[in-house]
Amino acid sequence: MIKRIAAFAGLPLLASLASFILLPIIATIGGPPVWNSLAVGQAVGAIAAIVIGLGWPLTGPAAVASESDAVTRRRLYATSFVTRSYVFVCAVPLMAGVLSLTGVREQFWVAFLMACAQAAAGLTPAWYCIATGHAGRIAKYDVIPRMVATLGVIPLLFATGGIFIYPLALLLLGLAGTLWFNKDHAQRADFHGLTPRTVIREIWKLRGGAGVTVAAGAYASTPVLVVQASISASGLAAFISAEKLYRIGQLATAALGNSLQGWVNEFGSDHKERRRFSLLALSVLGAAGWLMLSVLGPWVSTTIFGAAYAADFWTCFWFGLSFLLVCVTTSTGAHWLVPAKQMRVVFSSTITGALVGLPSMVILAHLMGGPGGALGLVVGEVAVTVIQLRAIVRLLRGPSAQDRTEGIPS
Repeated sequence: MIKRIAAFAGLPLLASLASFILLPIIATIGGPPVWNSLAVGQAVGAIAAIVIGLGWPLTGPAAVASESDAVTRRRLYATSFVTRSYVFVCAVPLMAGVLSLTGVREQFWVAFLMACAQAAAGLTPAWYCIATGHAGRIAKYDVIPRMVATLGVIPLLFATGGIFIYPLALLLLGLAGTLWFNKDHAQRADFHGLTPRTVIREIWKLRGGAGVTVAAGAYASTPVLVVQASISASGLAAFISAEKLYRIGQLATAALGNSLQGWVNEFGSDHKERRRFSLLALSVLGAAGWLMLSVLGPWVSTTIFGAAYAADFWTCFWFGLSFLLVCVTTSTGAHWLVPAKQMRVVFSSTITGALVGLPSMVILAHLMGGPGGALGLVVGEVAVTVIQLRAIVRLLRGPSAQDRTEGIPS
């Protein structure tokens, strides 16, 4: 288990370290306008990536884990890739339209390329590698291409000052890694029969899992877009610095959650005890992240990004609390409620969080600036957490609690 966590957690964190090195360079070369435009493009692309994923990262691992036949597994991956590719093609012009309305016209191409690079993350085979337990493939086909794109452009940025080189390299190498995986681990026969009509039907079948991930991810990716309309450019730059630290921490949450997702659902294991362990482990990670972001966030942002981009204590504090709540719901949602066939609860909780959180971010950002925007995010995450925890308590107290908390799709 330790080796599994180290593999799935270490690789994404290694990639995040590479991007972390690049952030101060972008801040120095590009200045606040480019810094803000990249962040807006990244937020739009992150929402698109979640839509493009069609819920496969949530529902796919359980579907693959329940199949012992290699051909069926590859067919599931082929279906996921083709369906996601259709949505990616449709998302590109939509992202361009959204960005044209966000006030980044002077840096439109930088923001657009960043959005496309971020959206392309929805096509990666990472979820399939998680389902099959191959962390090394995530490194080879996802992490290493992104690290090469991130670190390789540093000399070009200093030589040319063209910030657009970074998102362009990230987009091209990210797509190359995915196609490389397809060449090595999929066969042409796996894609037979995936006609446009078939693909549309498959996309429709995925509406449940896609709805949950889109509702949760879109809300989680909107703080920068929402706060942008409510505070000054300098205040937005400081807010973005805290949000960058929060996003880097989320990589640890995703890594730990992914490493435990297959483990808690393994056939023949004590699922109930393993889910309790996942909730404890992710809660401890969340508490540690809250403490670190609150105490070290302002100093780290000043040291790395510069005084002009420094995040204040309260913005970091509220982002830290949101980090803790997201860690908790990573376990309660993916490890408890989804295997127990409680997808409706997960969906309703995320919708409620968005309906409560988005107005809170708008109102509190207008009243309090950056800290208010971060506090509004917390309000929404509290709603999600309360609803999911109440559902788990009902499951544990119900007459067939043991069966439902052990339920694995067969």
